[in-house]
Amino acid sequence: MDAGLTPIEAITAATRRGGQLLGADSLGLVAPGKVADLVVLNANPATGIAATRNIAWVMSRGRILRPDSLRGAWKK
Repeated sequence: MDAGLTPIEAITAATRRGGQLLGADSLGLVAPGKVADLVVLNANPATGIAATRNIAWVMSRGRILRPDSLRGAWKK
């Protein structure tokens, strides 16, 4: 809690609260009718925010992307 937030509070601030501040009610929640962009992790970020760096896969615009395919795209 170096910044005064728990890992879950930090994630909520960056997702749900970010969507609320932007006035974009389709962002920041996983629910029917919402935008399907999300990150699935291999570890539980509630136990440590560093788990957010251990990415299993990403869904962007309904497409599943694996970390290795993302790394290849970044090098180009």
